Amino acid sequence: MLSRRSVALIILALLATANLVFHRWFLHAVEQLALARERPLELYSFIGDDYPSRLPLQSARPAVRLTVEDTLEWLYTATRGDGDVRLGPQRRLFSVTMSHQLHCLRSIRATLKEEGVPEGKTRSHFVHCLNLLREHTLCAADNTLEPVDALSPNSSFERLHGEHRCMDWDAFYDTMLHNYLDFKHWISERAS
Repeated sequence: MLSRRSVALIILALLATANLVFHRWFLHAVEQLALARERPLELYSFIGDDYPSRLPLQSARPAVRLTVEDTLEWLYTATRGDGDVRLGPQRRLFSVTMSHQLHCLRSIRATLKEEGVPEGKTRSHFVHCLNLLREHTLCAADNTLEPVDALSPNSSFERLHGEHRCMDWDAFYDTMLHNYLDFKHWISERAS
């Protein structure tokens, strides 16, 4: 039979081992979190593949709530400028996915307003935009439940389709505006 002292030593050894395993796991988790986090923009060279994967948004909330409803607010989907951003010391040009998606929606809307079947470059751009929106919808798949009767044309329902959690688009538009104005200022300084 083991003495009390032996039992205490065994328990102490097990606790020490558990502590080491937990400590190693914790350090690994912290390291993975640090590696997954984007570096500050100042630490990127913007040469080759050395740029962030996402546009950092100014004053972004983690997510905003959106209640989807029928609306005609097409004019307010464009950002100031050309919808692109210029980052880094040499103002490297990047397209931003959300701007590209909104451009495609506006382009599809304009094409559908035209008479006849689109041809040539218009048709190619139309097909490109449909494919881009399909792929991006799959990428950002939203599994929010929406009531089916909201789609019925005879429904007196207000056509609200549930609440969604979305990127903070106000921060996106603010960031795009700030970047555009910063680029215009940079260009004017270089011209002087």
